[in-house]
Amino acid sequence: METKAINDFFTILTTGAINTVYQPIISLENGSILAYEALSRITIPQCLLNIEDLFKVAAQQHKLWELEQLCRSKALENARNKPRNTKLFLNVDPNIIHDPENFAGFTCEKLLQYRLCPDDIIFEITERSAIKDIGTFTAAITHYQKQNFKIAIDDFGSGYSGMNRVCIFSPNYIKIDMQLIRNIDTDTVKKSAVAAIVKFCKESGITTIAEGIETQAELKALIDLNIDFGQGYYLAKPNDDFKKLSEERRSFIENASFAKNTIGILGEIGTLAKRKLCVCEDDNIFEIYESMKKNPKITEVCVLDSNQGIYGMLTRSFIFEKFSGQFGYNLSKRVKAKSLVHNDFLVVDKSISIEKVAELAMARELSKVYDAIVVTDNSLYLGIVTIKDLLKSTINIQVNRAKCSNPLTGLPGNIEIQKRIAAKLKNPQPFSLIYIDIDNFKPYNDAYGFTMGDQMIKTLGNILKEYADISEFVGHIGGDDFVIISNRHRSEPFCEQIIAAFVAQTKALYTPEDIGKGYIVSRNRNGFTDTFSFATISIAVVTNRNRAYSDLSELSKVIAHSKTLAKMERGNSIVIN
Repeated sequence: METKAINDFFTILTTGAINTVYQPIISLENGSILAYEALSRITIPQCLLNIEDLFKVAAQQHKLWELEQLCRSKALENARNKPRNTKLFLNVDPNIIHDPENFAGFTCEKLLQYRLCPDDIIFEITERSAIKDIGTFTAAITHYQKQNFKIAIDDFGSGYSGMNRVCIFSPNYIKIDMQLIRNIDTDTVKKSAVAAIVKFCKESGITTIAEGIETQAELKALIDLNIDFGQGYYLAKPNDDFKKLSEERRSFIENASFAKNTIGILGEIGTLAKRKLCVCEDDNIFEIYESMKKNPKITEVCVLDSNQGIYGMLTRSFIFEKFSGQFGYNLSKRVKAKSLVHNDFLVVDKSISIEKVAELAMARELSKVYDAIVVTDNSLYLGIVTIKDLLKSTINIQVNRAKCSNPLTGLPGNIEIQKRIAAKLKNPQPFSLIYIDIDNFKPYNDAYGFTMGDQMIKTLGNILKEYADISEFVGHIGGDDFVIISNRHRSEPFCEQIIAAFVAQTKALYTPEDIGKGYIVSRNRNGFTDTFSFATISIAVVTNRNRAYSDLSELSKVIAHSKTLAKMERGNSIVIN
């Protein structure tokens, strides 16, 4: 076996029997593709070695660098066909990367040959290998980062991994080991561990990637945990071509992310976007320079391709730097925008919540925290949001929302409720509109007074906030009427929980005497004394499970009818339409 393994190794090395396949790394925000990981595959028949074994043999035969060269050449040669604005992850043994002169020289030569640039490349360092000389290794990593190469740690959370190594050389990406991802939807310990990693990375400006996603449930759990990107067979298998994400998977990610990110108090970022000066990729930067000289308010310009997609960005400081110095003007005045753009800026879809965008903006490295944010609509340029606009609008929106909130419960009122319902009607995904109000509230309010009546309303509001999921919207229509807007088809068990909590918590709002009698005495609508049952609640639920709703008026008629049916039943009632 050992002799055959060595023979197979040299056969592969001398014949170049390596093929590269590419697996996409997907945004868990909108399903777009960040990058492709280049994975080497052995092509000689009946070979007993896998790629990991191959590198072990290479190390034993002191041919590690030769094998790296072969794999790297194959990966970069085919990568010239990768989609524009996507990156390439290259696996690197940590004990090879330490020689900047050979490694970087070879890589840069190949990049030039295949018309790639360092911005396109992420060196992926495996955490399963021990690093022999951490000092030399760290110096090499710093060297590459200064040349605009990005660094990722692979298999984080396994093998030799540790936070101390992350702190030493500050990677740009961390790929969370698949053993932490497997069954994360049902394993609370793994959820806690990954949540801690995410928190650490957000605070450190490191992008997170979950490896080995194999089920939809795992994917949903990772979206909920705010993982930035994902990779795995459930999303897409490695392929010779640069495959896109399937429409089904992309739609699932968008909808799961929509439920988590767009249900924010402040609304969608698209409402703040303003169209500003843009240029085409073939425009001369001299014209941009002249525009910026005349208008000091132009701090950046977006560079667009022929389809209005985002090609890149040019900042004021960068443009002015190019035209400075003794020869800067003459060297730069004929340069086209596409040759100078940078892609290291924040791009978000218009549907993302303002709160989420603010979180992403503040998570950037310090030098980029105040850079403008590009907003897109179906990947096409929509506008720019500056940090100043973001802060100013956030304050204004919060003031306006405070004015529109119900003063008793603090819950959003009718204006926000109508906006949320309208948003649901535009989205074909599952939703429920749950209408809740209190029966026999007026007799209680008359008998016990407004203060106790307010307490009953606040009690119901608190119950709804407690039992609704974080992704569900709770609104206070007014009086004793409430609404929950859900991103799924809610059923009777959920409603029964609310009723049980209301019955249990409102007992304290009655006197012992009335509890003993089982009823209260108050005045009826004609002003005469009468007996009344304790307050109950009616719940009417309308979903789009079996019927699509085209507008708010159509939905309102159905919810009104369902509410009437619920009111006709004695005691606590539930009607689902």
